[in-house]
Amino acid sequence: MTGEWFETRRGAGRRLSRLAAALALTAAIGLIGSHSASAQSQTLTINTDRSGAGQKAAMTKIASEFEAKNPGVKVAINFSDVESYKTSIRNFLVTTPPDVAFWFTGARMRTFTKRNLFDDLTGFFAEQKLNEPMKPFLAAVSDGDKRMMMPTNFTTWGFYYNKELFKKVGVEPPKTWVDLMAAAAKLKAAGLIPFTIGTRDLWANDLWFDYLDLRENGLDFHMRLMDGKESYTDPRVKKVFSLWAEPVAKGYFLENASSYGWQEAIPLLSQGRAAMYLLGPYVLTSLPAELHDKIGFFPFPKVNLAVPNYEELSVNGVAIPSGAKNKALARQFLAFLAQPDNIAAFAKAGAVLPARTDVALDDPFSASQVELAKAAKGSSQFYDRDTDPEMAQVGMKGFQEFLANPDRSEAILQRLEAARARIFK
Repeated sequence: MTGEWFETRRGAGRRLSRLAAALALTAAIGLIGSHSASAQSQTLTINTDRSGAGQKAAMTKIASEFEAKNPGVKVAINFSDVESYKTSIRNFLVTTPPDVAFWFTGARMRTFTKRNLFDDLTGFFAEQKLNEPMKPFLAAVSDGDKRMMMPTNFTTWGFYYNKELFKKVGVEPPKTWVDLMAAAAKLKAAGLIPFTIGTRDLWANDLWFDYLDLRENGLDFHMRLMDGKESYTDPRVKKVFSLWAEPVAKGYFLENASSYGWQEAIPLLSQGRAAMYLLGPYVLTSLPAELHDKIGFFPFPKVNLAVPNYEELSVNGVAIPSGAKNKALARQFLAFLAQPDNIAAFAKAGAVLPARTDVALDDPFSASQVELAKAAKGSSQFYDRDTDPEMAQVGMKGFQEFLANPDRSEAILQRLEAARARIFK
């Protein structure tokens, strides 16, 4: 009896041991499986200021399609308004870097690249064969010979004009500065405002300085000035102000322009009170669709005939922060976003142009703007994007003052030069 009981207990013990081992193995397998599942499940975090209804919807759709093509991947998008984002990006790039961050290119990009806060994407461009289709925008996303962001969209700038007024007064879209001044004189004589503008928003006046400098002195000098390597009292800058003084002194600009915001100056164009506005496509997006056919476009005319055509192309883009946790996944997402259909849909949703020259566009105006970008011998972005932010504020206030008081040009340039010497020392 004792022996039978012992054998029964021993057999039961063996069975319990085997059961325990099996349970332990099952638990171990489950644990391995859970680790495997967590390894396969990844969250891609995106921070962006593209929070307008159109681009928000487009980005959400692109993210959903990316998730569908990459099982186990979740995309978390943090949308923010533009002004808040300008402040928050300075913090989150250091404290809680996302995997993908949208931002401005040019000098604003270099503010972060000089602190090594963005990953080098040079190899990514080569792998994805993006150097050729994105060629006009490479300077904007480069720091030296390194690509530090991927461009997503761009904006062109030029003169939007009222076709009926041009026809009524008998002027054609001018091709030279002399032609532009002659057209403005005829329009002024007909009781019209040749140039509408709203400088309460300081940036709206930048284009006049930028384009006159590009057309008179060329891209190299302009960018050296933006980088603080040339003086604002240089005779070449004084020549720009001298050219600019002509339409100001002759009353070709909207009076009291500083009391108008840039959008508030647009209706004067569509209502037939003003003939031209040097601005971007926001002229059209600010007007009802039925008025678009009344508005034409021409590039900023040539000034110095010996200088090639350089354009202002304002480029926005996307970066992978240096502290990102999922860099390989972030590169996959950038490659997905860069696909022609995706980048075109994202740009169109924001009423801007895709930063690829090989994208098929469905309207003649957009196609013409891409051709303008392709034909340019080079490009700058915009005064407040190309120079130091502190310098930009001083410069833009000076430009606003000049439009109201051109006789103060010497004092304005002295003030700008003092700021340059201090900021870029």
